[in-house]
Amino acid sequence: MKRASFIGVLGVLSYLTLVPASSSLAAASGAHVSGTAIYTGTAGHATRLTQAATVSALPAVISAFHNSGPQALTPFRSPAGPSPATANTAAPAMSANATASGTASAAASGTASAASSTVSGGGNSGASIVQRFNGLSDLDSDNLNGFALTPPDQGLCVGRDGTLAGSPKAVWEPVNLAARETSVNGTLLQPDVSLATLFQDPFAEGDVRCLYDASTQTFFFTEIGFPPGGPNASLTNTVNDVLVMNARGVAAYQFDSSLGGTCLGDQPKTGFDNNALIMSTDEYCGPTLSNYEGAIVMAISKSQLVHEDTTVSDSVLGPVSLSGIPVTGLDPAINTGTRTGYLVNSFPFDAAGNNNAVADTVGVWTLKDGASVTTGHGTPVLTGTAIPSQAYAFPVPAASTGDGSVTNQITSEAFLNPDDSRMAEPVAVTQDHGRIQLWTALSAAVTFRGGTATGDAAAWFAIDPIGERVAAQGYVVAKGANLLYPAIQPQRFGPAALVFTITSRKINPSAAFTTLGSRKITVVAPGAGPHMSFSDVLFNEARWGDYSFAQLDPSGNGVWVATEYIPPAAFQDPADNWGTYVFEVSGH
Repeated sequence: MKRASFIGVLGVLSYLTLVPASSSLAAASGAHVSGTAIYTGTAGHATRLTQAATVSALPAVISAFHNSGPQALTPFRSPAGPSPATANTAAPAMSANATASGTASAAASGTASAASSTVSGGGNSGASIVQRFNGLSDLDSDNLNGFALTPPDQGLCVGRDGTLAGSPKAVWEPVNLAARETSVNGTLLQPDVSLATLFQDPFAEGDVRCLYDASTQTFFFTEIGFPPGGPNASLTNTVNDVLVMNARGVAAYQFDSSLGGTCLGDQPKTGFDNNALIMSTDEYCGPTLSNYEGAIVMAISKSQLVHEDTTVSDSVLGPVSLSGIPVTGLDPAINTGTRTGYLVNSFPFDAAGNNNAVADTVGVWTLKDGASVTTGHGTPVLTGTAIPSQAYAFPVPAASTGDGSVTNQITSEAFLNPDDSRMAEPVAVTQDHGRIQLWTALSAAVTFRGGTATGDAAAWFAIDPIGERVAAQGYVVAKGANLLYPAIQPQRFGPAALVFTITSRKINPSAAFTTLGSRKITVVAPGAGPHMSFSDVLFNEARWGDYSFAQLDPSGNGVWVATEYIPPAAFQDPADNWGTYVFEVSGH
């Protein structure tokens, strides 16, 4: 959960040249996890809050936070308490030699890519950019909601909007407490809408995702919210807000994520299979939210949502643990194309909630019998297994271009907070002759040649959930720069695309991407300056974001991606100058 209170036309593409990797990462001794766990579900349901023909027809709802001044969304919650990155500024990192920083599995199902980079050189990432435009910024959110809000929580989905005449191809970008719908070239299809209105929840909190299901031509929007009456003193009354949009119109629901009013269900993450919309939240329990129980999984009837029924059934499984470690950041796969759901997690924390300096294990989960949520016969079953992976180190504060000065409570940030090494990005799915792979990424620290400098890199994974193994994995490293909040999406034609923010002491926070195997990073939207934010003074957090987003175009050809950067000055909010950038990478 995160609560609180510029963008111009891009001219030129900048490039970072990636030097081919010549050796693998030397990992420190990792925190290894093993074991298997099985959970069954407990039935529940939610009643439709409202229904309308279009988003524009929804009753306007004012955010409950509009009179509170600038707001900072709560950072990634650590089971141990304080913000992970600021509590561990000297986290051990894996080392990389002069020209390399990568590791790859020998699996035949994929080729791993990893490399270091310099700021000189030309070339491109191996794929062209088909569409590109500025997305939402803090200024847009401020104008819409009446207060500044940081950091940006990125969502993105692309599909046919059946609520509009002609069912045009639409790009939805929800960020924090605002959402925008455009055509594929960035033209507005309807006015921006607040999340309070979109979800019919004045206490809408963010952590928003949007997904498109081509099989039913339905958009699903999800976020953390609160039932009518708003947050209580302990905040143990959270719900998963769900908005469904298709040719039938739009319908809003709230599903309890508080385990009956005893826990705060944090940072909902969403995916789906053929039977169920699958959500996961991290459960912080007790009057002071100091007892971390693990993540829960919520399976919601997909067919009932698609039909926008008055009552929709769900089933809750967990909280879940593996080998005695409460799981954090359990992330569902998006559109498995089967009757089975899959989820993955990393291990940023140990059983006591302390930071894992280096981990070398991931969790893979299978959710079966999701159809029972709709039929009422049987119950979903969730099975999780810990499997070996490449090592990944807890990220370190990312050096950026600010000088640390403070003017009128606005800090020029010399470092950006990368949060932790949980898998918080979308989990993509590929299938090849019945073989399923789950693709995801996370931020991990690396030490550059000689151990004189440490930064954050993008570690990626392709996981075989049926074989319970990591089929391919690797790193993308920009030597001397930090890659924050990576999100990966394979393409039907062409290599997988990996999007992230890139920053260093010389590179303003910028929107960038690469394709696996290209050895180059493309800076698509150069940042206009350092991150200027109120969060450092008011909330003691140099917040930058929590995730980027990547989605396959419904045609199967091309990938849509979005991430945070610093937009041109005319589009910057004076309290916090973050913005977002949206673009499509060619499938060839």
